[in-house]
Amino acid sequence: MARLRKELTSQAPLTPALTSWAEALGDAIGRGMLRALNTGMPQMGSVAPSPGNGAVMAGRRRGRPPKTVAGGPVPMDRRCTVNGCTREQRSKGLCSAHYQAERRRQIATGKPA
Repeated sequence: MARLRKELTSQAPLTPALTSWAEALGDAIGRGMLRALNTGMPQMGSVAPSPGNGAVMAGRRRGRPPKTVAGGPVPMDRRCTVNGCTREQRSKGLCSAHYQAERRRQIATGKPA
């Protein structure tokens, strides 16, 4: 049910199209607030945005996605060269975690990464 519109006291009159748009926007905001009060606020990332509306998923990670585990452990020739690490190597014989740690160490000591 639409509320009665309050008369504006400004000097510039609103066009009928702008007035109806403002009323529709107010109703939509009111419905959204009512839904939030009745059902609670949705958690971040729980509502999947529809494609094409420009929304960004909140829980999305940056960078290269992790490889899916196809089955079984990583072969010895593809494992990280750090003792005790069983992850697959990605660059320079290191897994992504150890590569980034080494890169941070080099940057901290002033060597080019």
